[in-house]
Amino acid sequence: MITGIDVYDAVRRGYSEFQNASGTDIENYFANIDTDAVVGHSANIKGIMFEQQVVDALEQQGVAAQMFTATNHPATDIYIDDGWLGTTEFQLKATDSTSYIQATLEQFDSIPIIATHEVAAQMQNDLVIDAGITNEALNQAVYETLFAEQMELASNIAVTTSELTQDTVNEGLAELVTDMAFPISPIGAILALLGLPFA
Repeated sequence: MITGIDVYDAVRRGYSEFQNASGTDIENYFANIDTDAVVGHSANIKGIMFEQQVVDALEQQGVAAQMFTATNHPATDIYIDDGWLGTTEFQLKATDSTSYIQATLEQFDSIPIIATHEVAAQMQNDLVIDAGITNEALNQAVYETLFAEQMELASNIAVTTSELTQDTVNEGLAELVTDMAFPISPIGAILALLGLPFA
C-alpha cells in the first residue's frame, strides 16, 4: 500500500534540500507553492516514488534491482546486475499516456520499460512490463499528502480517485523482469559459450 511516508521518502531522495526534513516540513513547503507548479512537482515526486515501489517489490520477490544515484539518470532508471550474466537497465514510466510510452519506445527501441498498469495493459509490446501499480494510485498518494489545499483551489488540476485504484504490485513482476534481463538461464549461457545446444 502506498502511503504518505512513501511520498516523503520520494521528496527526500529527489530534493536535496529536504534530505533530512520531517514530513511536516515537507508538507508545509509544498502547501505554499504556486498552483501552477503543482503538476510539475507531483510528476517528479510520483516518478521517484514509482522507482522505489518497483525496486522494493522486486526485492521482496527475490530480485536485487537497484536505482541509480541520480534521479535524472539518462535513459534508464534502475538496473539488475547478475554478475557474469551482465547488467540490464530498465526505464520506469509512471503515466497513463500510451502515446508517451510509444514515443519512448521509438526513441529507445531496445530498453525495456516497467510501466504503470493503465498503459502497460494497453500496450502490445514485449518491451513493456506491467508493474501492477496504477498511475492513479501514485497520483492520489502524492496529491492527498502534499497538494490537498491546491486541489481545492485549482479545478484545472485533474486528479481522479476511484474504488479501482490499485497500488498492489504485479505478483509476477520479478519473473517478467528477469526473463527480460536474462532470457538464457545460467546453464544455457554456459552451454552457449561452449557452442553446445540448449533448450
